[in-house]
Amino acid sequence: MRDLYSDFVHSTHSVAQNVVCASCGVIGHDRSLYHTLRTDDLSLHALSVPQDAYVPFDFSTGYADLDNNRIMVEKLGVSINGDVQVCDSCHRSILANRRPTEALSNYRWIGDQPDELSDLTWIEELLIARAHLVGRVIRLEERKATSYFALKGHTILLPQDTTRLLDLLPMPLSSLPDVIRVVWAGKTPPDQNLLRSHFTVRTAKVYTALQWLCQHHEDYRHVTIDEERIAAWNSTEIATELFESISTVAHPSVEDASRSGFATEDPDTEEIDGDIPHTVSGFIDVNNVTRSPDASTLYRAAQLTQHVHSAHRQNLTINVVTGNTILNEHYVPSYFTSAFPTLFPYGTGKHIDNRRPKELSLALWIKLLLRHASRYGNITPIMDVEC
Repeated sequence: MRDLYSDFVHSTHSVAQNVVCASCGVIGHDRSLYHTLRTDDLSLHALSVPQDAYVPFDFSTGYADLDNNRIMVEKLGVSINGDVQVCDSCHRSILANRRPTEALSNYRWIGDQPDELSDLTWIEELLIARAHLVGRVIRLEERKATSYFALKGHTILLPQDTTRLLDLLPMPLSSLPDVIRVVWAGKTPPDQNLLRSHFTVRTAKVYTALQWLCQHHEDYRHVTIDEERIAAWNSTEIATELFESISTVAHPSVEDASRSGFATEDPDTEEIDGDIPHTVSGFIDVNNVTRSPDASTLYRAAQLTQHVHSAHRQNLTINVVTGNTILNEHYVPSYFTSAFPTLFPYGTGKHIDNRRPKELSLALWIKLLLRHASRYGNITPIMDVEC
């Protein structure tokens, strides 16, 4: 037992450290899998960005040997004394004078998030995105006497059949319930005055973010800012339709119990006869969430027609766009960069780039993002909550 404990402590301490590969930016913990090079090592020239490749941001490191040769590295992988850490896989490619497939210089550069895109609320991020790949069901409940905006339990993500990228932004506030639903769990209803502030949109912040994206993000080059919609908004707007569509669950304790702790019961025992007991949580669809999208569209069109006729207007035009081809994440380069502009501020670093000598699989691309030492894998939370 003493030897087992000693081995456990030794193994734990040996990986209780962060080591970053300057080539691919992936974070690791075992130093034996990394190699140390100097900034003037000629083998690092394999990480040089081609002269004809445009990088829309400054990727200099402050080391002349790297910057003068357009060598792109993750700064967290370079120590203050000029040691460059490279993982085993990238090191083998570099020694063979080949750019590693996983390297940031292999058209995987993304860039730091600018001030214009920072500090956006979860609703503001939805309004400026060109696509919404997942719908969200968020459960909120009161956790403190002074806080009415806390998330407990889970957030459910529902894949959406996205057919097109939006070219007119921001999206209307009335469209938010199409991509996100909020459920309040608690015996007492939420204090609307306290909760309302968390459904607020800052018009100037949204407008500034869209202006920056249209100027710098390669997927937003042909996006048109809806100036009329922006002008019609007040300095702060409330997402009224989303706020008023909150569903309520009065007794969440049973669901909490079913999703907490460890499963310790063995169903294959003599004490359990017949079906295994289970608990079910459900919501009453009072807001027609499950209604067919086509039916909802026709219902809205009928309401709009009735409103126009009641106002004695005859200039109603409904534009119907045909076609239902669903965008495929495997073949559309802008699929992710258009949906998450705060994570990809310049639209670069796509999972598909024809300039790469060797194709980068979608699975590997996602894996590299999630393991990146910087904020790439730290997916921006959809709301600022106390978890």
